[in-house]
Amino acid sequence: MKKTLVFLLFFLMGIFLGTVLTEIASQVSFLSFLTWGKTIGFGDPNPLVLDLSVIKLTLGFTFQINLAILLCLIGSLIFYAKVGKGI
Repeated sequence: MKKTLVFLLFFLMGIFLGTVLTEIASQVSFLSFLTWGKTIGFGDPNPLVLDLSVIKLTLGFTFQINLAILLCLIGSLIFYAKVGKGI
């Protein structure tokens, strides 16, 4: 259980760091290649709306992957492999 939680922490931190790196790289011209990627999902930019008069339900899902997120995710999983042995 503890190992699973640590794995999820490393996984989420890799995604978070990749997202931050994407934002930084989009502002720097020679790092713009790190922002190359693909977005898949539904409901973007127009979410699916179900209006039942009493309640309104809005659905949408978007998954974005780019080079910066992929590199940070791989790095965090390699780091987990080294650190996770001791857990």
